[in-house]
Amino acid sequence: MRLMLVLSLLLAPAAASAQVDVPRGKPILLDGRIDAQEWGDAAQLQLGDLARVYVKQSDGFVFVGIQLLNEQNGTVDLYLAPGDGQLHDLHASAKLGERVLQGGAWPEVWRWWNNDGWAASVSRVDSWEPRTFLKEPAREYQISRRRFPGREWRMMLDVMTEARPTWRTTRFPPQASDTDAKGWYVVRLGP
Repeated sequence: MRLMLVLSLLLAPAAASAQVDVPRGKPILLDGRIDAQEWGDAAQLQLGDLARVYVKQSDGFVFVGIQLLNEQNGTVDLYLAPGDGQLHDLHASAKLGERVLQGGAWPEVWRWWNNDGWAASVSRVDSWEPRTFLKEPAREYQISRRRFPGREWRMMLDVMTEARPTWRTTRFPPQASDTDAKGWYVVRLGP
């Protein structure tokens, strides 16, 4: 069943929105580690050869895990369009922060640690002098269904990975716009 879902998402036309029926599963520990014991009961999305996304739900929460397949460090902007129609950007790097699309544009200034109703794993400091961080090949999110209403969400991801001289951003779905949820993945939640 899960293999068929992954194959159908890989073979779906780029213009079509892939649908993910989110199964019920066990809660996870937000530790930035993806393992089969915790995530084996989740639906999966294959994001090319860059990452694999896991999605599941339990009482009151949706869990999203993003596992980098060939990179050792990354951050994620998880875009959600829940049932209320607003577009949210849930950012997880060394900081957590949320933005809401307003008037067709994203605020340019981030407010950090305003993650009401959701949490995610963050980068951990390795050293302050010089400032370095431990490698983080995965991000995990726990999202409250009370905070983000509806039984059908749309979801898009910007996955940032290390590249020189700056970081490289890869968007999934590739042709999606961050200001219009029409081309995003459709995430269908159960009761």
